[in-house]
Amino acid sequence: MKRSMLPTTLAMPALLYLPFHQVVDAYIDPGTGSLVLQAVIGVLVGAFVAVGLFWNRIKVFVRNLFSKSKKSEEPKEQSEEPKEQ
Repeated sequence: MKRSMLPTTLAMPALLYLPFHQVVDAYIDPGTGSLVLQAVIGVLVGAFVAVGLFWNRIKVFVRNLFSKSKKSEEPKEQSEEPKEQ
């Protein structure tokens, strides 16, 4: 899918829904809020655990990312002595 079509694809269902919506009297009990809170906390804890498990790999990746950029900026030294053949 082309990048320029993404906003259109996401907005089209909402635009088609608006003229046909109906008022619905719905009740969300307190248990639903608790469930949502537990899900958010679970996602955060899971993200921290994943980062903790892969922390060494992340550090090495970032270190290599920045060390390569410094090496490419340094001019390569050329020896003034001709090589013997």
